[in-house]
Amino acid sequence: MELAAQLRLSKQAKLDLVFFCAVPIVLAMLSTVLGPYVSIFGTEGAIAYVLSLAIVPWWLTGFATQLVSKRVQGRLPLWLIAAIGAIISGPVVSLYVHVVNSIVGDIWPALDALRPATFGAEHLKAAVLSEGRAVVLWIAFVVIFEETLGWQRFATPAREANREERFQLSGAEWTTDDDALLRSLIGSGKPPRAIALEMKRTVGGIRARTAKLGLRNNRLGDTSAD
Repeated sequence: MELAAQLRLSKQAKLDLVFFCAVPIVLAMLSTVLGPYVSIFGTEGAIAYVLSLAIVPWWLTGFATQLVSKRVQGRLPLWLIAAIGAIISGPVVSLYVHVVNSIVGDIWPALDALRPATFGAEHLKAAVLSEGRAVVLWIAFVVIFEETLGWQRFATPAREANREERFQLSGAEWTTDDDALLRSLIGSGKPPRAIALEMKRTVGGIRARTAKLGLRNNRLGDTSAD
């Protein structure tokens, strides 16, 4: 069981690395290729500029979402947690972007040609559109990582059975019907926490029985990981 726990943590750590590093870097590269920045800064300057506007805001939004997730403690769906995190991080991200643009604008005055007049209607419109796209993109990636890869960074924990049910069933014998239901739930791709909630057993009990029966979670290809 300890080895299984270590493997699970290792998987979550890898997903963290992909989400917080690889994803913003890929998005930054796409923006560099598709945007006008290369003509202004050159290739290296454009990459540095776009990365600075992709990675740090992504991390700030992640920090805000983590705070929201801990605060609500499973009372809200994941997509709403992600949306609130992205929205409340908006002012800090906007301040950071403003500082970066101010510094870069002093070095490359041509950057001003891409920015609308400060406090003007065009500026507000661009800011709203940018914030809206950022929120939608953030929600999409958070939900996709959780639903398809089993990422648990911001996921709301499934409520386990109440104390009386845990006392009654945590050490209960497994029947043929129980095993059949377990096979069916695993075949549907549900993670151990969801299965434990439905069968009113502990997560550890579900994992132990899954391993004993030699079953595999088809969604993750692992008998012990969520």
